[in-house]
Amino acid sequence: MDADAAPGRPAPVDVDGAVAAARCAWPAWARTPVGEREARLAALRQVVLDRAEEIVSVVAAGTGRHPADIAIAEVMHSAAHLDWLARHTARALTVRRPFVWPLVTKRAAIHHRPRGVAAVLAPWNYPFLLALLPTVTALAAGCTVVLKPSEHAPAAGALVARLAAEAGFPPGAVQVVQGGPEVGERLVGGDVDVVAVTGSAATGRRVAELAARRLTPVVAELGGKDAMIVLADADLRRAARAAAWGACFNAGQSCVSIERLYVVRSVHDQLVAELEAAFDELAVGGEGRRDIGPVVLPGLLPALERQVAEAVAGGARLHRGGRRVRVAGREYFEPTLLSDVAQGAAIVQEESFGPVLPVVAVPDEETAVRLANDSPYGLQASVWTADRVRGRRLATRLRVGGVAINDCLVNYAAPGLPFGGVGASGTGRQGGVEGLRAYCFSQTVTDSLLRPPRELQWFPRLGGARLWTGVARLLYGRWRGVRPRR
Repeated sequence: MDADAAPGRPAPVDVDGAVAAARCAWPAWARTPVGEREARLAALRQVVLDRAEEIVSVVAAGTGRHPADIAIAEVMHSAAHLDWLARHTARALTVRRPFVWPLVTKRAAIHHRPRGVAAVLAPWNYPFLLALLPTVTALAAGCTVVLKPSEHAPAAGALVARLAAEAGFPPGAVQVVQGGPEVGERLVGGDVDVVAVTGSAATGRRVAELAARRLTPVVAELGGKDAMIVLADADLRRAARAAAWGACFNAGQSCVSIERLYVVRSVHDQLVAELEAAFDELAVGGEGRRDIGPVVLPGLLPALERQVAEAVAGGARLHRGGRRVRVAGREYFEPTLLSDVAQGAAIVQEESFGPVLPVVAVPDEETAVRLANDSPYGLQASVWTADRVRGRRLATRLRVGGVAINDCLVNYAAPGLPFGGVGASGTGRQGGVEGLRAYCFSQTVTDSLLRPPRELQWFPRLGGARLWTGVARLLYGRWRGVRPRR
């Protein structure tokens, strides 16, 4: 026990020591050839698959979530992201050698250099996946990591570090510090080179404030209020089943949950009937194929109850659910469906993070797009229509980081795609080439193919303003035109 720790109390967390250990391990890891880093990632992919049952057990013990949800979200998606990194890191970080106009006697190389030590702040809703993903992405880029798991799910974060060591990542490459918000604040304010945070908008703002003091870049994947737009020509039964799953998977405790549904009024009643049937198939408190899991943090329940009560008081119709249920010591919230909900209602404007779905009728697609964009959040959305061209057109008008057409919660499952949001939903991207390069800085190196007899711009300059204005017109005048479309 640490000398400063009182008996029966945990020792103070040595954040500075963890950062120093990661800093010490970084130079050697940054010099490790990319091919060898890919091999470690492939090894970790296999370790995750070999230890799948342990991962499910650890996450279930800490959160009470449905085992199938854990296997889908925590095991399968972790393996998918590791597989992508093991196959594509070298290509994503390949040196680029562009043509240097107008410096035709020069050549250039653009390198992607690892930033250094990455601080990773992981949440409780997917405690293994969302601790592992930024950690292994930073490692792939050549960074070392200090991981702070959520204080509500500490064992999952510790498991990430243990499995990384098993896969052959070097000592010091992944450090873990446990504790509450004060530990996270000390980590973000410490000697780190990039911060990755997954959490609420309030958490993201606080992290950004602390990181700004040292101008540390932040990759922030924050909350969402994802909208589903259903047009009159959509397959309503499929849309309803998707909505029930998208709103209630992991008991709605996902940043990409469907949290509001806009439907064209001409098919509103038909869709609501299909939604009622889909919600009737759901259950709570068991481990059946149609059961949803508990609310992991019971402190969220009063906000869900308030949102539902205020919506009903404002004229909304409660079709299903709306109550908390206690089963075997865990708190659940019934899958909840409401219609005739006002756009200004809290359940439409605030992140719910529970298995609730408010339905808003709209006269046309223009109104649906306008109301979907009427939110501080901008993470994901979906458009449901038989006309895919129309769907793609509407997608371009939605101010969100990703749009799925006739599907939902799908973009995160494709590890080669960048994932993230705008506005209160965060900054930067996780996943794909863009997510990998977030842990690097670009370094441009130029050298000379030919050595000129003299440098025309050096002192003493060749000529005056008239000469150099003429040179500018010669190099960049009308003859350059506009690059033709491909």
